[in-house]
Amino acid sequence: MRTKLIVLTGVVVVGAVALSGQAQRQPATLDDVVNEVRALRADLQRTSGVGARMQLLTARVTLQEQRLAVLSNQRQVVVTKLIEETRQRAEADARIAAFTSNVDKNLPPELPRDQFEFMLNEFRRASATHREAEQQLRSQETQLSTEISNEQNRWSDFNGRLDELERSLR
Repeated sequence: MRTKLIVLTGVVVVGAVALSGQAQRQPATLDDVVNEVRALRADLQRTSGVGARMQLLTARVTLQEQRLAVLSNQRQVVVTKLIEETRQRAEADARIAAFTSNVDKNLPPELPRDQFEFMLNEFRRASATHREAEQQLRSQETQLSTEISNEQNRWSDFNGRLDELERSLR
């Protein structure tokens, strides 16, 4: 970025000197030289200011990209956990359904009624635990998606500012 700024400044100075030399047909007065130096100084200050703003915005865009990457990774971890919790809840629900249908068809003789009830309650408890975990993970996913959207908007804003600065240099 600095190299571009230095090259751009050099081109502006060389161009100004070349145009200045061609345009003058009479010897330059001291006032002409002072005015030209002031104009060059003003151009250099403007270019330096634009370069500093561009560096700052570039750093901000980079930070936004890193923030987006972190949030995306966090969301992916949450989605993976959500898939696992959903699978485990579905398994627990299937066991509940299987056990409930066995009650209707009579219990196997090797499984005492109290043990059957205990296992059924454990499956119900597991299902409820997984359902609660699912809800929390869905909430986290929604929150992360909202944060990602907000950060993408900020990234777009910084990127738009960089585009404006780039156009102002042309």
